Amino acid sequence: MAEAPTLPRSGTPDGERPLPEHVTEPLLALITQRSLDADYEHVAARRRALGHDVDTHPVPRRTAGLVLLVFGLLVTVAAVQTSRNASANHASRESLIEQIDLRRQDVSQLQQQLDREQSQVRSIQTELNGVATERRATQARLERLQVRTGFGAVSGPGVQVSVNSAPGSAGSELVRDSDLTLLTDALWAAGAEAISVNGQRLTVLSAFRNVGIGILVNSQPINPPYLFSVVGNPDTLPANLLSSSVGEKWYSLKDSLGFRFDVHNGGTMSLPAAPEQRLRSAEVATPNTGHTRTQGDSAP
Repeated sequence: MAEAPTLPRSGTPDGERPLPEHVTEPLLALITQRSLDADYEHVAARRRALGHDVDTHPVPRRTAGLVLLVFGLLVTVAAVQTSRNASANHASRESLIEQIDLRRQDVSQLQQQLDREQSQVRSIQTELNGVATERRATQARLERLQVRTGFGAVSGPGVQVSVNSAPGSAGSELVRDSDLTLLTDALWAAGAEAISVNGQRLTVLSAFRNVGIGILVNSQPINPPYLFSVVGNPDTLPANLLSSSVGEKWYSLKDSLGFRFDVHNGGTMSLPAAPEQRLRSAEVATPNTGHTRTQGDSAP
């Protein structure tokens, strides 16, 4: 008779070896069991060495289950704590992001404010530059006016003109204020830019005036000979003085009265500024769109 076929062990297919424990058993249970078996084996060896009976019974399953329960509890507690920490960390991260956004908004607002203030500074600087330019132009204009009006000291090339009465003359033959006025007008017409007489600078307010036989200018007495210091072109002033209509009148006058008169190059001369005079009646005029009448005008 034919023999019955032999069944494979442990329910495995025919011809295959059974799987090892570390494949079929749960990993956590396997680790716990093997660690406990090793501990008990170590304890049993020590008891045999001391001559005590060794308990050969395996570790009760209740003990292993209890250990697994405690281990699982610890794992659960650790997982819960990790979850809580993660929530806290997530909340802290959101708070940090919110603070960063707020700081960025503050920085953006400060940057905008800084841009506005820098724009204002540039605008003020532009206005300041304009004011400084206007001030320099005004100062230059004031200096030119001071030179022209005689209230600013000047220096430059020019001529020296001297005039005096004829020797032995008296009365109406002496040099008078009107004579000096005529000579001054002739010098201005010849191209004089600044004039002083015996150290007294002539201005738009200067006038010669006889007081007895003496002459005053700028309310100061001057004595003959009368020395005119004239700043201007020394090459053209003498010729212009001789050829101008006012100059012809002067030459006719001095020839008729016998005045001693001389014109020569004075080199570089320095003329002082005239003392400022306080105005008592004249004031700076303000713009007025209406009709301005002087005293004595009749109404329209």
